[in-house]
Amino acid sequence: MNARIRILAAVATASVGLVAASRAQGPPTSAVIDTEPIALTPPERYQVVAALEPIRTVTIVAPADGYLKSVDAPAGSTVRQAQQVAEMDRAEAAARLKIAEAELRERKALAGESPTAVGAAVVEAAEGRVELARLELDRLTLRAPFAGRIVSAPVASGQFVLKGTVIAELADLSTLKALVPVDRREVKAGGEATAAIEDQRRTARVQSIVPLPATEEYRPLRELAAPIAGAWVQVQNADGALEPGLRVRSVSLPVAPVAVVPRSAVKAAGAGGTDATVQVIRAEHVADVRVKTLGEVGPERVQVSGPFRSSDAVVVSTSVPLVSGTFIRFGVEGMLEGAPPNPNQPGRAAAVPSPPSTSTARTPPARRPPPAPANQPGATPF
Repeated sequence: MNARIRILAAVATASVGLVAASRAQGPPTSAVIDTEPIALTPPERYQVVAALEPIRTVTIVAPADGYLKSVDAPAGSTVRQAQQVAEMDRAEAAARLKIAEAELRERKALAGESPTAVGAAVVEAAEGRVELARLELDRLTLRAPFAGRIVSAPVASGQFVLKGTVIAELADLSTLKALVPVDRREVKAGGEATAAIEDQRRTARVQSIVPLPATEEYRPLRELAAPIAGAWVQVQNADGALEPGLRVRSVSLPVAPVAVVPRSAVKAAGAGGTDATVQVIRAEHVADVRVKTLGEVGPERVQVSGPFRSSDAVVVSTSVPLVSGTFIRFGVEGMLEGAPPNPNQPGRAAAVPSPPSTSTARTPPARRPPPAPANQPGATPF
């Protein structure tokens, strides 16, 4: 509910008063301001933290039961494509290959120089068994399918492993990815976005835009009026400066308190400006708060984010323009201070009669109080 406040003779500022007020006429001596209290939601509620992940990972497993002869790339080591990571005992497989090759020579000898159709088929089958035996032998040498880093190697040389046992996990760190919340109005698939990675900002390529995951940590984001979605972003890491697990924060999410205010309270940015402003009464002075408009929450109200304070009163409307820094002091029954406050002593109340009961009436201008001593700071009379 709006609280209508009638302000009498409240126009003194640290400079010369309200704009457009001539020295001859002086600033206006009364104003009617509609205000409303502000309800704030802390920005921490909307801070969803993602983590960098490798662009691709692969798990290297044992192709058969047997002893692990060697582990050539321990955890943390960097490997090239096709580099040997580990090797299993190859004696049995090598023996099978010798048997297959011997059978092939035998079949060729029996078939002669001009084999019949049956003889040719027998030789071809023997050649196939040789190829299978060679593949089985080669599979016991485990190689990296691409260049990357061994992030896990849970086994040791000499260990007996079963088929399917994890030998190593390989990650490609040349590019890292993360799922971060973004504003659909600002970020598009195929474009670029800024990602806050720990204490630095990096340019990331937006791979795709997806709906927000249906998990508990993303639920508060649905309270925002901005069209928040998830974006898979990729960050180039050719220099290896980034590591998997580093925290990633979205620059689309609010970092200042969030409030819902009347549309009339939001003033559009001026020429060359990027942020709108909302005027508030703060510590008996008018303050301009720069805000980011998140979106509409109804026909007359909008959601904004800015450096508000819980004690602020939002200026919904005013009968005269208010300059940032305008001093406003409320007394008892319409009594107002006649000068900006002296930080060393309380101000003096001007002799202003109480306003009439009608909401449209205006009080006569207040008698100007004597000016404060010159050696007192901030004692500019109005």
